[in-house]
Amino acid sequence: MKTIKVSVVIPLYNASTFLKETIDSVLNQSHTNIEIIIIDDHSTDDSFNKALEFQSENIIVKLNKGKGACAARNYGFELSTGDYIQFLDADDILSKDKIAKQVEALNESKTELAVCNTVHFSGRIEEGKCVDHAYVFSTSKPDELFINLWGGNNLPMHMIQTSAWLTPRTLIEKAGLWNESLAKDQDGEFFARVGLQSSGIIYVPEVINYYRKHNTGKNIASQKKEIHLDSLLKATNLKAKYLFSRTESDASKQAIATQYKHVAIDAWPQYKTIYNTAISKCEALGGSNYNPVLGGNIIELIKNTLGWRTAKLVAFYGRTFLNR
Repeated sequence: MKTIKVSVVIPLYNASTFLKETIDSVLNQSHTNIEIIIIDDHSTDDSFNKALEFQSENIIVKLNKGKGACAARNYGFELSTGDYIQFLDADDILSKDKIAKQVEALNESKTELAVCNTVHFSGRIEEGKCVDHAYVFSTSKPDELFINLWGGNNLPMHMIQTSAWLTPRTLIEKAGLWNESLAKDQDGEFFARVGLQSSGIIYVPEVINYYRKHNTGKNIASQKKEIHLDSLLKATNLKAKYLFSRTESDASKQAIATQYKHVAIDAWPQYKTIYNTAISKCEALGGSNYNPVLGGNIIELIKNTLGWRTAKLVAFYGRTFLNR
């Protein structure tokens, strides 16, 4: 069997602090036939210069031809020569055997993806928490995995982080590159499109992708802008198209309804046009029981007694008043 070559594509933007640790996790992989392609997306810190320190025969460092993480990944893919592609965020870390075990599991397949668990951490890796194991499994029916992931079969909605996957080059060429028109949920749309055109997904439980979460001190929900919510709606429309091209089961409709309700909740009350579109699509598919945590004890009490719309109104106008 030939030694499979893996291209690790790293989009880089203002991640100077974490870049060495990320690159070291690739250089320390037990699978050795690896090239690293780092595409700097016009960082405003010293990330690009830090990346240049690693440049060598097997480490390519370039400035992004376009703008945004999707464009950076696409440029990295364009420059890559590997049989398999590992997309890796510039602040995340791979366990030592991550690539080797996934290459072994794929066994030269050009039509399947490999996936592993993800540990979320914000400080020390050892203090991280694995959150994916209930949602990832091997299957020759990829729609089953995405239905569960998106909230079908009465399951909570979840996600699989970008770096958990290992993808055959030919499958990406078949499904298409990253959608550069999206500002939010780009990875969800991309891996839905690729995964639902695959012949199967292989779960490799013994290796880990470490996903770094940043404590900004701000409520992420309060930072969402209209462009992000519009993108989230567009990505959901595309995911619905991909899934329904394979199945229109009750579980698939519940999954997509949950995705639309997620958009509606995020959009309410600031962006009523997006909210109205998303909630209408959710209800047309039969509705969803999706009921996420919205805030602290008071907001949760309001949600549980008066509903999530009232709770979000109180939270929104409360923030508006406090920020005056």
